[in-house]
Amino acid sequence: MKPLRRIALALLGAALLAAPARAQDRPVTLAVAGAAGEWRPVVRMQGVLRDAALLDALRSGLPLRFHFRVELWRRGSGVDRLVTARENARAMLRSPLDEGYTLDDGRTQRAFATVTECEAALERAFQPPIRPPGRGRYYYIAVMNVETLSMSDLEELRRWLRGEARPAVTGSKPVGQAVETGLRRFFVRLLGLPTRRYDVRTDVFEVR
Repeated sequence: MKPLRRIALALLGAALLAAPARAQDRPVTLAVAGAAGEWRPVVRMQGVLRDAALLDALRSGLPLRFHFRVELWRRGSGVDRLVTARENARAMLRSPLDEGYTLDDGRTQRAFATVTECEAALERAFQPPIRPPGRGRYYYIAVMNVETLSMSDLEELRRWLRGEARPAVTGSKPVGQAVETGLRRFFVRLLGLPTRRYDVRTDVFEVR
């Protein structure tokens, strides 16, 4: 086997081992509020931050990035149609002095004493203000990704959360540096740092 092919296969195998784990006990759930709640999505987080690998990363001083996206789909006779979508993100890190935790939205930082309080705050932040626009049959799909960041990644995330364009897109960051950042993140994944992905959806519901 050629050396380059062996290296490629080794990297692929390592990447598969480091792939995001799917929750078996459903730490993230998605429901529908019903007519009284204007058919809005209801997100529940129970135990995301009880994950031992994520907690170990936090206690080692590495930030976590939570990215949440929810989509409203309309069921059609042929092809379903995406009606609207919302995204939200937070960074979480351990406070170095008092051993509490901080949630960062890019503009403000809020301190919490425990991971349970952080999880409750994340749940409140990830309640998207969307609803069906009229009669029809609908359903929601949501994805939450959790990944471990380096401190330089955290600063990039803060700029993105503030609505600033990504440097590699605007041209203020050299392409070579952008590639280097991507490679760094890839090899961070190969080191076994935890990532998680949670995919949830609701049943089809009808708005009359």
